[in-house]
Amino acid sequence: MRFAKPVLEIALALAFAFLSFLTTSANAQWQPASKVGLTQAPPTQLNNLSGKSVDLSEFKGKVLVVNFWASWCEPCRAEFEELIQLQKNYAGKGLKVFAVNLAEMKPRITQFLKGSGLPENGIEILLDRNSTTYKSWKARGIPTTFLVSKTGKIEAVWIGAIENVDNEEVKGKIEALLRQ
Repeated sequence: MRFAKPVLEIALALAFAFLSFLTTSANAQWQPASKVGLTQAPPTQLNNLSGKSVDLSEFKGKVLVVNFWASWCEPCRAEFEELIQLQKNYAGKGLKVFAVNLAEMKPRITQFLKGSGLPENGIEILLDRNSTTYKSWKARGIPTTFLVSKTGKIEAVWIGAIENVDNEEVKGKIEALLRQ
């Protein structure tokens, strides 16, 4: 029994990595929210890296990008700069990007950020310590990104890494929601 927890953690990490590999493709695109069976953003209240509680319902009136990730997930690591760029490009127009980290502690996350030369405040990082939020959003592997309208409706889901926030597939849907 002494080795059960480390073995379970390794098995879960391998399962997430395998799902991430399966869902990452060169043809990644926004898909309908029906792909995951959600229409409205589930109630979500998590702590950020500073320990402050953040409730996504307080952001009605803004378009939200909600991304599920982990520092050990290579496609997640690769897209992190893209998410920061997305925040920079559209923050002034009413977009807010949230990066929901799965089950990692703050030191591990800050180590990833520092090691990658990324700012701690580039985007709002939320801590889903027990993956409950991940499950309530019906994410299927990581990275998975949800696009939420100003009214809280899930408009689209991107399964796999977003490789270029400047391409029309990414920009088009976001810009259309920002104009609404």
